[in-house]
Amino acid sequence: MRCTTALILFLVATACAQSKVDRDLVGTWELNVPNADGVARWVWAIHANGTYDFHAEGPGNVPAHNGTFTARNGKYSLHSTTMTWDDDGTYAVSGDSLSAAGKLGSAVWMRVRPGPMTPTPDSSAPESADTSPSVTGKPGIYTGAQIYDLLSHDRFDSTFLDAPEKLAHYVTVDLDAQQKADGVVGMVEADVVGSNGQATITFVVYRDRAAAEAAHDVEAVYDSKNFRMKPGEFVGSHVYSYRERGEAQCLSRHTIGTPTATATCYLLVQYPTREPVMIESATSESVAPKAQEASASAIERTDDLLFAGIKEWAAEYSKLGR
Repeated sequence: MRCTTALILFLVATACAQSKVDRDLVGTWELNVPNADGVARWVWAIHANGTYDFHAEGPGNVPAHNGTFTARNGKYSLHSTTMTWDDDGTYAVSGDSLSAAGKLGSAVWMRVRPGPMTPTPDSSAPESADTSPSVTGKPGIYTGAQIYDLLSHDRFDSTFLDAPEKLAHYVTVDLDAQQKADGVVGMVEADVVGSNGQATITFVVYRDRAAAEAAHDVEAVYDSKNFRMKPGEFVGSHVYSYRERGEAQCLSRHTIGTPTATATCYLLVQYPTREPVMIESATSESVAPKAQEASASAIERTDDLLFAGIKEWAAEYSKLGR
């Protein structure tokens, strides 16, 4: 009898501890958060025993912390035991999305489901097939068709643009024969207008990562053997680092005798995972008759537009798989 009573008390105590947290919240959630240095991935693990763990990946230097957590009936309360931080607010769960509003504002977190997100090796594939990731990151987990379907049915978030830049149009682009030959499955383009004229931010989606990397060498790496360069054209190269997002190759291109020069930045997506996507930004400007490249301000503007494209990709990526 004494053992039975002890067992009952133990089960009651365990049930009480678990009841502190709405079971719909239990699990790991992620959120992409843009900041001045790129886009960070926040990871929030909520446990049934009334505790939590938080850490951030990528730029921003957001400290990790953990502590106690309670959540019932649409309201939550959080207390860190490793740093000075308390938070409380409201929440709502719908499928794999968690809408939470607290001291830092409101956001929609996505549930991390490691099972379906991890590609399963094909046992029928020949042994000689190379399925290993390249040294620059992990392979993508979505097909080009899935990504293009999402991008082509959405709209660019104009709040990612810095004033006076404004979104004019967001359209799908008809592919030419060369693009199709390069493995492009689709393109969407945001036309941007500002104080320095028109510019574009383009998401180019390829059939696979290998095709995207090959196209990057052709379009962006001007000292590669396959780089496309027109007769009489001057090309200048600039590089901007986005930390875990990758390096942007920015080119200034100007053909002798023409009144304009173009500046274009290219970035292969590689975070949170490597996808068959290249983000491009481009501007053009009038140049003096003897000029050989676009101005530094044009290059900087193009880089700023690319950063807006990175923020847009982070927002779009969180919607994949819903």
